[in-house]
Amino acid sequence: MNGFSVAKTIRRGLETLAAISLLLMMLITFVDVTGRYFFNAPVVGSTELIEVLLAVMVFMAFPLVSWNEENICVDLLDNYFPKKWIGIRQIVINLICSCSLILVALMNWKLAGRSMEYEEVTEILEMPLGYVTYLISVTGFVGGVLTGFNALVYARKLFSGSTGADTIDTKSKEA
Repeated sequence: MNGFSVAKTIRRGLETLAAISLLLMMLITFVDVTGRYFFNAPVVGSTELIEVLLAVMVFMAFPLVSWNEENICVDLLDNYFPKKWIGIRQIVINLICSCSLILVALMNWKLAGRSMEYEEVTEILEMPLGYVTYLISVTGFVGGVLTGFNALVYARKLFSGSTGADTIDTKSKEA
């Protein structure tokens, strides 16, 4: 299994889990509203289920956003930045983001452990919160690794002789 097929598998898995959680949120909301309106019987704990599924959906999509560099960015200095340094800028930005994501993931891992130790649960359904926090941590690690991978891609292109502008154009075509 080469690197491309592993990357494709990771991408498909994250996309599938995010889509399934969105579908479940829609189904739960539909059943809850229908039950509430027609039968005066809402789904018990539907709000908690929606909250947990929302976290799952957001944090499954989070590494994909980091990987594709689709984060919100402000390009105030792009017009003043020399084109020959664009590749170096992208490497530095991706490395900083990668380190930041991994640091946040480490902190979330500690919080998840503490949550499991204290047996924190949701109010109505008593679902353990530690598992959701572990999921957030794992996706943070994945996002950090994928962002680090972006830095390596930029470095490879920079040192293979292509310009920074070519790197950005190639990156957007690959996604």
